[in-house]
Amino acid sequence: MKIAGAAVLAAVAVLAALLAGDVRSVPTAFTQGDATYAVTPHRATWAPSTRLGGAATSLLGAGDDLAFRRALRLYRITQSTPNRLDTAVELQTLRSQAETALSASAHGPHASQADTLLGILAFGESAAGAGSNGADAAISDFSNAVRADPTNVAAKFDLELMLRLTAAQGSRTGTGPGGSFGRGGRRGAGGGVPGTGY
Repeated sequence: MKIAGAAVLAAVAVLAALLAGDVRSVPTAFTQGDATYAVTPHRATWAPSTRLGGAATSLLGAGDDLAFRRALRLYRITQSTPNRLDTAVELQTLRSQAETALSASAHGPHASQADTLLGILAFGESAAGAGSNGADAAISDFSNAVRADPTNVAAKFDLELMLRLTAAQGSRTGTGPGGSFGRGGRRGAGGGVPGTGY
């Protein structure tokens, strides 16, 4: 029994040491990833070198931050991809991936930034010929961004701009549940280097 107990304690000690190492690797990965993102966004990964999978990320509560960074990376890649006939399929795929990732982050601590960027993508589709649906989605996203963070000046600016544009074009956007518009908007907060943390 004593031998079995000692073996269990030794195993626990090993796991604790591994977890401690993983915990230290998370902030390092975030710092290195942010530095890479600032120079070459498409190369950024923020992937910590861990022995126990995502346990350390979960323990630190860094999952939302990691997901938003990856969503931001997809957004930047989408925005930097030229809109040409030969890139149309690739661009549509990237935009869809970015929208999915940002939509997931729109329910967490980065909601305002994610909604602002969703609005930018929606505005881009509207400008590319998506018509009132894209404009309604952009207005909705900017509205959601302002609701999530009333201090988001960029989202307020973008919302005001979209409302002025739709008014100038003589189109009216219908409100949805809770007074929101369509779904989602352009330029603004969250387009820069990911926030600090971990």
